[in-house]
Amino acid sequence: MRPGFVNRLSAGVRFIQYPKSVIQYPQFDNAAGGHPVVSLYLNVDGSRYARRGDYEAEYGFMVHEARRTAAENPGFSKDQLEEMDADLQAVGEFLALEFRREGARGLIIFSCRTRGLWQVQPLKVPVKNRLFVDLKPRLAPLARMLSRHRRFGVLLASKETARLLEHYAGEISENSEIFDMVLKHHSQGGWEQAKLQRRHQLQVRNHLKKAGDAALAFFQEKSLDLLVVGISEDLWPELEKVLHPYLKERLAGRFNIDISADANEIRGKVEAIEEGIRAREQEALLASLGPELAAGKTYVGGLDDVLAALNERRVDLLIVESGYAKPGRRCPGCNTIEFGEESCPSCRTKMQAVNDIVEEAEELAVRQDAVVIEVPPGNASLAQAEKIAARLRY
Repeated sequence: MRPGFVNRLSAGVRFIQYPKSVIQYPQFDNAAGGHPVVSLYLNVDGSRYARRGDYEAEYGFMVHEARRTAAENPGFSKDQLEEMDADLQAVGEFLALEFRREGARGLIIFSCRTRGLWQVQPLKVPVKNRLFVDLKPRLAPLARMLSRHRRFGVLLASKETARLLEHYAGEISENSEIFDMVLKHHSQGGWEQAKLQRRHQLQVRNHLKKAGDAALAFFQEKSLDLLVVGISEDLWPELEKVLHPYLKERLAGRFNIDISADANEIRGKVEAIEEGIRAREQEALLASLGPELAAGKTYVGGLDDVLAALNERRVDLLIVESGYAKPGRRCPGCNTIEFGEESCPSCRTKMQAVNDIVEEAEELAVRQDAVVIEVPPGNASLAQAEKIAARLRY
């Protein structure tokens, strides 16, 4: 899969690059009279949609709903609705005529033909099916997905060979392979055997030191987050002795695997470790949420207080119960979001009704460089916070 979006961009439009850890998002003027942008998140995972027609049908259902919703929105003019239809048709034609899965499990498309925007990104991880039509690209689902993933350096090592790979969001790529001639064990007895055995151990240690040094250089060059190691149990103590402290501090886990394993097997091992890390981090975060909310210093809970903090640009982490949705209002002039105000408290512009103010809150948080986390229903602390909470910058 090629890194980076397929881009057809007008001058001055910033764009996302995948899989960079620092993400640049497309940005548009969202004032009244702007041009509609179609944002499609489509699950194309073959385990769910075996045939092309299956995910094309899913897109057709979403288009029908999007057109109905847009037609009921008094904020869209006739010209804007026509532009929207042209973009929806272009996306549909791309799915039918050009797109090939080739291992992709998710697909993201941003389209605004009037502004010259056409961005297509296949992903090696599935996404939740969503279709948005707005005056700006909808980025919260992408940001939520990327926030779930770390950039891993992968070191596989045997006595003679080492491999370095990078893993991020389902994408795994080989960087280099190291091979050293190592003296084999000898079964003959006596002094000669001990001598050959010491030489063998020294050569293995030198090989592992070389592999560890290469991993350190690779890790720093790529600005990776965590390291995982694939190595046999008997060889791990030798590698651990020569592994740089910088890498030891970032060691996320290890597993036993054949040095010649293919990318799919390696990916499965790394993703199992990543899932465990994610579960532990979320558990720790939610365990601290109740006391933090009770203290009332760092966190706020409840929709009204969270929206107020977002409007003041004070949020650096937004936690939302999955499936939580409420209608609300958004100011078309300054992007203030409110639960029930008729007029914008900031600029007095008449607020526009939106179907889901929680979704608007997630979008606003992303555009303020906050992290958005969705958690499954049932957490007592988040339920006490009325299903939404925010950690404040100050």
